[in-house]
Amino acid sequence: IIKFVQADATSELSSLFGENTFDTVVDTFSLCVMGNEGANRCLDEMARVVKKSEDGGQIILIENTRASNPVLGYYQDITASTAADIGGKGCIYNQNVGEMIRQTKGLQITKEESFAAGLFRSFTCQKI
Repeated sequence: IIKFVQADATSELSSLFGENTFDTVVDTFSLCVMGNEGANRCLDEMARVVKKSEDGGQIILIENTRASNPVLGYYQDITASTAADIGGKGCIYNQNVGEMIRQTKGLQITKEESFAAGLFRSFTCQKI
């Protein structure tokens, strides 16, 4: 059975679903629209609802990130706020998602892949 639930991913996941509930949590291209504070809260919520690694839990993310290419990264830094305000649907596309994950209590990156000079990255994480 598939059940669709509308919820605030920055604050309601663990209260709706409980802790250590899901085998896999998937998020694609949404952390950037939550801002840095919201993205950090969302990662905390994901860490709460996913099962521990020894129980097969994993989090899979595909996100906009600050480019690994210094020139593109600089361009992102000087344009991110304006782009988010005038047509980027609020997306702050120069976030350091890898660092956000590393700072999330209980999460560990097990795989990270970069695409398009680092403009996009995929992360596989486990709860430890």
